[in-house]
Amino acid sequence: MVDIFNDNDIEKPLKAMSDATRRGLLKQLAYQGTMKVTDLARVYNISLNAISKHIKVLENAKLVKRKTVGRTHWIEVDLAIFVEVEKWLEQLNSLWELRLNTLDNILNQGEGTMIDLAINLTKQINAPVERVFDAWMNAETLSRFMTPMPGMPEPRTEVDATLGGGFTIYMMVGENEIPHSGKYLEVNRPNKLVFTWESPFSTEGSTVTIELSSIDEKTTEINFSHIKFIDEEARSNHEGGWNEILNKLNEKLSESIAA
Repeated sequence: MVDIFNDNDIEKPLKAMSDATRRGLLKQLAYQGTMKVTDLARVYNISLNAISKHIKVLENAKLVKRKTVGRTHWIEVDLAIFVEVEKWLEQLNSLWELRLNTLDNILNQGEGTMIDLAINLTKQINAPVERVFDAWMNAETLSRFMTPMPGMPEPRTEVDATLGGGFTIYMMVGENEIPHSGKYLEVNRPNKLVFTWESPFSTEGSTVTIELSSIDEKTTEINFSHIKFIDEEARSNHEGGWNEILNKLNEKLSESIAA
């Protein structure tokens, strides 16, 4: 899994660059190279104390580095953090492009198409019905089987397992970490779970329904449905992904029971 910044990682550099004076300092250092703190203070005609505070903020955000030679403090830009912020911005741009492509497909296909398209799957899971239901509501377990492609790394997951709560699954797609999220519309343990499905590839009203019934004490039948897709290609891709996920669910639960 590639190392991509999340919101917490980039909070400090973005906050530091929100101030006009600090942005000016970064530009000055980029143009001039390494400069003395006293020289920077003269350029901006502010007190040494004030310039020191601004530089300290930039240091904490890892935007600049300080070198001390005797009693002289030299400041230079640290380009490494800019590379990482650029990666994060490229990730946002990729997500935005996916959204625009989705919108374009909706406009070209018409809403009638996506309303009619649906996935319906039936699987037998070798685990008690309560364990199958709980697997969908537990972040740790969810991460073990929510992999729609073979060889895909386990995603990061966050779950608020309550009616009206929701989840977020951060899947690795190529070099991008793509969030898939939803809200729980119906939670009826252990027989029924309904949630929305939101991702750069989904459309408004996309909903998943999971109905569970006990075949015996060790076996559960799962009836899975997912409605609303922008086109047949999207429906087909999701069907393959959900098949892989349900098979992985059976595999992981069977392993945990055997252990």
